[in-house]
Amino acid sequence: MEEKSEGTGAAKPNRRRAILWASLLGGSALITLVAARPITAAIQQSAGFHHSWGGRWGAHAMSPEAAKEHLQIAGKWLLRDVDASPEQQDRVNAIVAGAVDDLFRLRERHQQNRDAFHRQLGGATIDRAALEEIRKSEMGVADEASKRLVQALADVSEVLTPEQRQALAERIHRHHAN
Repeated sequence: MEEKSEGTGAAKPNRRRAILWASLLGGSALITLVAARPITAAIQQSAGFHHSWGGRWGAHAMSPEAAKEHLQIAGKWLLRDVDASPEQQDRVNAIVAGAVDDLFRLRERHQQNRDAFHRQLGGATIDRAALEEIRKSEMGVADEASKRLVQALADVSEVLTPEQRQALAERIHRHHAN
């Protein structure tokens, strides 16, 4: 990541590029670790982190409120190690809570698509055109979810300083290396 200066021809580090790279890595790591996995698990009614979502919060799939509570605890745990201020923590919690609400709304469409697939595949005949429409709908849901996660990633990245994002990226890298 070096760039030659036009005036001197000497190589100089491109600090801006390094900060941007660290920002993207840190923000990406935060959303991935804090939000994406538990949100996905809650939406799909499967296990997340290190236990069954149903086991701790009841016999049914996790509610948006329970997901927000869990993510607030996970976020606090991660953000304390990068010296995030209480204001930053509150802003990150609000961003993640908004993403949870939006993603849980997509859950219903995902379940409708799944049920439609089951009906089509369990019928006496197979309607390939209907299956294709269901597939397109499901891809739309996945695209919307992906866009919403990236939006949350960018929003969280803007809350943290470049140094905090770098520290967070290093912490997450160490966690995944073990």
